[in-house]
Amino acid sequence: MTSSRLAELIRPDDHIAVGQAAGEPVGLIAELFQLAPRLGSVNVFCGLSLNPAWGGDVPDAVRVSTYCGLGTVGKLVARQRARVMPASLPQLSSFIASRKLPVDVVLLQVSPADAGGYHSLGCTLDYVWDAVQVARVVVVEVNANMPMTRGVGRLHSSRVVVARESDDALLESPAEEPTEVQRQVARHVASLVPDGATLQLGIGGLAGAVAGALKQRRDLKIRSGLVGDWYLDLLDSGALDTTPDACLTALVVGSSSLYASLSREGGLGFAPATQLVLPIPGSPLMAINSAIEVDLCGQVNAEFLGERYVGAVGGQTDYFRAARRSESGLAILAMPATTGRGAKSRIVPRCTYVTSAQSDVDVIVTEHGAADIRATTLQERRALIANVAHPQTRGLLLQSGAPQ
Repeated sequence: MTSSRLAELIRPDDHIAVGQAAGEPVGLIAELFQLAPRLGSVNVFCGLSLNPAWGGDVPDAVRVSTYCGLGTVGKLVARQRARVMPASLPQLSSFIASRKLPVDVVLLQVSPADAGGYHSLGCTLDYVWDAVQVARVVVVEVNANMPMTRGVGRLHSSRVVVARESDDALLESPAEEPTEVQRQVARHVASLVPDGATLQLGIGGLAGAVAGALKQRRDLKIRSGLVGDWYLDLLDSGALDTTPDACLTALVVGSSSLYASLSREGGLGFAPATQLVLPIPGSPLMAINSAIEVDLCGQVNAEFLGERYVGAVGGQTDYFRAARRSESGLAILAMPATTGRGAKSRIVPRCTYVTSAQSDVDVIVTEHGAADIRATTLQERRALIANVAHPQTRGLLLQSGAPQ
């Protein structure tokens, strides 16, 4: 399809939702960049992107909004070329369904159609699934490498405009190698997770370290808005329950090996974000999230580094609260006690920006141990949280002017 054909589908000032990560149609985004100046302007909502184009010369006619400061769209946020909507993923679904967040056009990447004429959304079933329900037109790039995945994310060919076909490699974000400090944190986290538990993890080195520490567990289930390469470690070690619907996600971000695994029998399934926070009877939810910093009250900042927006609300608060509704579940905040070079404490007297409230967190874990702050007073949690900070910072933290 040429940009002139795309011009027949997109109107000036349209609101366009773009699939994220491997669900982003790279070829269509390139065409959109060429077309937008001729239209005057378009409004684009894009989440976690792995597409280098967003870090380059994005036309002024493309007005970008996002829910995160991650990936290549994060470069636009840093340049103040993208506006951030601080919303959780379930909130985004609600905003789109109610048309509070308008969507006229969806651009996404899908699998080739099956014998029944259905395309799979493949690696993505998050806000874009809600967007396709309300959009005027759904424009797809059919990629031969997109897996046909299990779940509700199917679109019949009669509902889409096939705009481009490709066999391009899916955009990847391979797992980071965990540091020794992250492995120490992970061992403390693993001690809290029983056989048969339900896991919620993110991506990155710490998530991989936690999965590595859980390889000896059995019958683990997954309810996670985002899944990375750590899934393969748990699958290959026999730690996972592989019965249908035991392991579900809304978004997969990782390597080509991870994408290829999605076609396996009994593999990872996909469900809308709003369904992933529903409890599984008899299986405690272990919501394991990280952050930029946490304070002595237990408040969590997962969004701001200084004054720069570099993170996301994501699903952290939703999963923390779901864990607390789950019998024997835990809301676990896990992170190294200091920054990468050990220069600055990530446990602070008071967070300036708060993603999750002090009432949302059960246990705070660093390489120095686990602070269980359930049913504690402000005075008690100050001491407990300071005790898992770096030893050289504990005294200063306790001398700080945080509330007592």
